[in-house]
Amino acid sequence: MVVSYTFRIRFTRSPTDTIETELPVWTVPITEPGVSVYLRARKDDQPIKDSDYLLLVGEGYCSEAEAQRAGNDLQQALMLALVRVRVGADFGACAAKSVFTNHGLAWAAQQVGQRVLNNIHGLMVFSSEPPPKFVLSSMDLTRSVRVESFQRAFESAIALRPVLNDREKLSLLLFNSSFFQRAPDSRFLLLIMAVEALLDPAPRVGEARAHVDSLIEQTRSSSLSEDEKNSLIGSLRWLKNESISRTGRRLAAERLGGKSYDSKLAPDFFTHCYHLRSKLVHGNPPIPTFEEIGAAAANLEVFVSDILTCHLLGDVT
Repeated sequence: MVVSYTFRIRFTRSPTDTIETELPVWTVPITEPGVSVYLRARKDDQPIKDSDYLLLVGEGYCSEAEAQRAGNDLQQALMLALVRVRVGADFGACAAKSVFTNHGLAWAAQQVGQRVLNNIHGLMVFSSEPPPKFVLSSMDLTRSVRVESFQRAFESAIALRPVLNDREKLSLLLFNSSFFQRAPDSRFLLLIMAVEALLDPAPRVGEARAHVDSLIEQTRSSSLSEDEKNSLIGSLRWLKNESISRTGRRLAAERLGGKSYDSKLAPDFFTHCYHLRSKLVHGNPPIPTFEEIGAAAANLEVFVSDILTCHLLGDVT
């Protein structure tokens, strides 16, 4: 028997955008002999426009390697096309990898009397026969806090009657917004922004300040074009103040003292998170994994909560 292979790409579309068609399945024009590729809705009788997640499936490949290569190529083409028409999509790079174990798959196969595979978020490749069913494991968790802890914190805040400045108000807003983000990278970036909103870099002093001024004067008197001079001078002026990284470390040390987060002292933990932030924002390899960002975000949530409140309320919980 000739074994053929299939690739399957599951992606979630953004809730505010869709592809307007009543078709449940749209055939992708592929000229490769013996291969068929199609975009389909989650359910057989559901229009593509109404499906919360969509599937791009390619069938008829002679080897697992060919199916993998075609899946990678077509996923990139699909991502570009969706960006072009401004339909947001999540291909699983920043999604939880919640899957059934082999024992769980065997149990599910017994229940349905058919081969069963995990419903992977993103690209997967498998032998086409026998036709499989797909199972998805997911759960939503709610974290609760004791009413006594909330009461003590609220009563302390009422007694303090704090007057927050604009930086602190913005930081609180960003912190709260982070809880409404499902993707860990979005949540992580909002949390690190909440810290950055608090930072007011101090001017450099002494020899460091004089050195920056000297660089500015050398640039101004150079033979570079005016546009190039202005660009460089603008960048150099930022160096008259402390870096965000150093300012964040200083604030962490001032407000959090000897507290540790993820087995790192507060200033070192901020540096760790700021390096992750730079890799994400600037695309510096290696790009952090889902697991790295998820772990950092969980600890960063505690860090931001403490840096916003401990100097005012103490450890009231």
